[in-house]
Amino acid sequence: MELICAVDLLDGGAVRLEQGDYERRVAQGLDPLELVEGWVGDGARRIHIIDLEGARRRAPAQLPLVARIVDQVRRGDAAVRVELGGGLRTVADVAAAFEVGVDDAILGSAAIAEPGFLEACARQWPQRIFASLDLRDGQLAVEAWTQRAGAAPIAVARRLADEGAARLLITDASRDGTLAGPNVALLSGMRAALRSVPLVAAGGVASVEDLLALKSAGIDGAIVGLALLTGQVHVREALTALEAAA
Repeated sequence: MELICAVDLLDGGAVRLEQGDYERRVAQGLDPLELVEGWVGDGARRIHIIDLEGARRRAPAQLPLVARIVDQVRRGDAAVRVELGGGLRTVADVAAAFEVGVDDAILGSAAIAEPGFLEACARQWPQRIFASLDLRDGQLAVEAWTQRAGAAPIAVARRLADEGAARLLITDASRDGTLAGPNVALLSGMRAALRSVPLVAAGGVASVEDLLALKSAGIDGAIVGLALLTGQVHVREALTALEAAA
């Protein structure tokens, strides 16, 4: 299972929000360049960037900073992949993300609301387009988690996979930024229903034990944010534990 280190960008720096609430910042004022330098130095193979300002504005808002982060990652290890989400709502937005050097693009609200959007992107950039499904109380949450989509999550996930999503990122919004542990039951249900597409878990990871539980549930990757900042998860130790559990 892949360990994925998360950087959320807001107001020109890195932050962590509790349950996606812009007014509840459990960490802020962090230097994203220093964060990724440390993680890549410790062996991280994938960096997950979310442009929170872009998600709120419904358009990419921090691409110059993203470009600097990509450059920092490349200087540490050119093989590390960088993925970006937040505000990518048009083909032009996705093209702009790739122009600043990211390897993969994450589509959220627009892919859910506009059938065919993800498919158009996946045709242009095969295997480089991911889909993000954020759930709150079992329902899809969209528009920076401020609205409910009203569609069945598994049905939407299957559609996005059929449209060409190379990965599905599943976030339990109620646990994001809380260190409450991942919703393994939810993710196990998604795994059972979606056998053929890689699944990545996000929300609540607080320990190496949480990562091992997700691996046991058949999840292909786990996004870790706050636990890296608090020191509850260390990249080298987590990678060693996951390799040993293979």
